[in-house]
Amino acid sequence: MKPPLIVICTHHKTGSVWMANIFRAIRRHEKLQIHTKSQAELPAGTDVFLQDHSKVDLKALKARFPKRGVRALHVIRDPRDVVISGCFYHVKTVERWANNPKKEFGGKSYRDAISALPTDHDKLVFEMDHTAGKTIREMLAWDYGNDLVHEARYEDLIVDRELKHFTPIMAFLGFEGERLEMALKYVRELSLFGGAAGSDPADHIRSGEGRQWVRTFTPELKAEFKQRFPDALQRLGYEITSDW
Repeated sequence: MKPPLIVICTHHKTGSVWMANIFRAIRRHEKLQIHTKSQAELPAGTDVFLQDHSKVDLKALKARFPKRGVRALHVIRDPRDVVISGCFYHVKTVERWANNPKKEFGGKSYRDAISALPTDHDKLVFEMDHTAGKTIREMLAWDYGNDLVHEARYEDLIVDRELKHFTPIMAFLGFEGERLEMALKYVRELSLFGGAAGSDPADHIRSGEGRQWVRTFTPELKAEFKQRFPDALQRLGYEITSDW
């Protein structure tokens, strides 16, 4: 029987390109079919569905593939680091969406609008109000009680040198025996902890490390974040109380 459909659900700046690199390497080894567009366009023969904004209907996928079944990985990241990573990426990105003129920015592109702000504080608040804010709301809206999904944190994965997280993840996704060893080989090769030049292309990441917010979030920036996302960190399990 054909292995389960693998669905990789990430969010902007939570390791989307990194996960895609791993599963594309596996695809080349096993000649798998990968789909990166919308669920509505998903071909029946797809082996791996990469969804970098976690826009999936798992119930519908389960109904569509009753014999094969569906197994998903969902990766989140500390919202504070999502803000930082997004901000300093967007001031230099060459991605088309961020370089097209937008009416909401007075005819400027997203990149030009954020780059024109005078201070890092202003840029980070802008990012909270736009792309990072959308990402944070998407992470909060996710259903964390679905047994088809293995939940993971970016912070755990980027330091998983002994593969204590990746091994059960790959096993959950249906890899066994030699296939599991093969999958973990690509994890090692394509991860920062494994010596790769980067989990994203050189121009895609500023820093892959966790807890960047500790050095970057001033008291003023903390106040701006708390005003916009008062309980996000508690709901996502990154803080116990609002006193951080």
